[in-house]
Amino acid sequence: MMHPDPIIERVMETWMPRFLGGGIAYYDIQTVLSRIRDWDDWGPEWMKMAEMHEELAEEAWKKGHRISAVQAFQTASAYYHTACFVYVRDLKIHNRGLKKSVECHDRVLEYMEPKVEKIKIPFEGTNILGLFSTPRGGGPFPVLIVLPGLDSTKETRHQRKGPYLRRGLAVLSLEGPGQGEVSQWLKIRPDYEVAASATIDYLETRPDVDPTRIGIFGMSMGGYYAPRSAAFEPRIKACVGNCGAYNYAECFIVDSRPIVSREAFLHYSGCKTEEEAFEFAQQISLEGVAERITCPLLILHGKLDPLVPWEQGKRIVDEASSVDKRFVLYEDGIHSTSNVGYRSNPLTADWLAEKLGGTLS
Repeated sequence: MMHPDPIIERVMETWMPRFLGGGIAYYDIQTVLSRIRDWDDWGPEWMKMAEMHEELAEEAWKKGHRISAVQAFQTASAYYHTACFVYVRDLKIHNRGLKKSVECHDRVLEYMEPKVEKIKIPFEGTNILGLFSTPRGGGPFPVLIVLPGLDSTKETRHQRKGPYLRRGLAVLSLEGPGQGEVSQWLKIRPDYEVAASATIDYLETRPDVDPTRIGIFGMSMGGYYAPRSAAFEPRIKACVGNCGAYNYAECFIVDSRPIVSREAFLHYSGCKTEEEAFEFAQQISLEGVAERITCPLLILHGKLDPLVPWEQGKRIVDEASSVDKRFVLYEDGIHSTSNVGYRSNPLTADWLAEKLGGTLS
C-alpha cells in the first residue's frame, strides 16, 4: 500500500498480512491511512479507530447481545494492539494502547468459547502471565507453549489457538520478560529459558496437562526464544521456530529492518541508544547454544523476510544436535511467513501434533 511517508509504507509492506490475519479490516486500514500524514499520527489515529470498535462492543453489551459483544471486545483489543505494538515515540499513547488492549480482552474473558483462563506464573519475585485453553474431552493433554515475538502479545497469539486445540493439544500463550503486559515490569532478557522453565514448573502442577508431552513454538523473536528454551530445558519434547534470529545483533542492523522495529527493541529492552541496543543484542545469540538442542526441531523461514535473514534460521538447524530436525524455506514468504500462513500454519500444527501425540484426523 503506497503512502507518502516511507516509514508507514515500510510498515505496511512488512506487516500488512499480519494486520489482516489478526482481524483488522481492510477498509479500516484504508481509512486510517487516509488520515495519517506521517508516523507520528499512527498511534493516535489507530487509537481513534480502536475506540470506535470498543463503542460498538459497549452498545452490544448494553443491549444484552453477549455473543456480538464478546467478539467486538476482542476486535477492539486487536485494534488497540495495532495502535501500540511498534509505536513507542509517544509512550503515553503506547502505554494506553497496551492497557486498553488487555482491558478489552479481559473484559470478556469468562465468556469466551472455548474457555480461556488467564494465569499468573511465579517468576523471580513477580509474575509472568499466560492464557490457557484445553481441547474438548478428558485430559491430561499434551501442551504447547506459544511464545510472542518482540511486539506481539499473549492475546494476539492465543487468538490462533484453534488449530492446536482441534489436534488435541492444550495451549498456553505466554508473556515472559519484555513481552506485552509483562513488559511493564520486566524487560527483555537473552536467557529466556528461565521463563520457560518457570512455566513448565507451573504446568507440572496442573492435572489437565501431561508434563511428559510439552512443546514450544515461537515466531519472530519468539523464534529465538523457543530454540533457546529447548536448548536448556530437557522437559521440552518438540520445538518450532518461525523466522527467529540466530544472532539478533546481526538482524538489528540489516538495512531492510524498519526503523520502528529498532525503536521497539530499545523500548522493550530498556536501552537508551541504538549503540547500547546493539551491544545488548549481541547477547541474544544461539552461538554455542544451538548445539544443545536435542529434541525434534522444526525451523520455518521466509526467503523475503526483511527483519531476519533466512540464513539465520538455517544456521539454527545446522548447528542443532537433534537427529530429528528440519528446515523449511518459503521462497515467497515474508516475516513470520504471515503471507503464506495457509502453508506454514498447517505444517506447524500437524508436525507438533505428530511429535506430541496429538491427533491428525
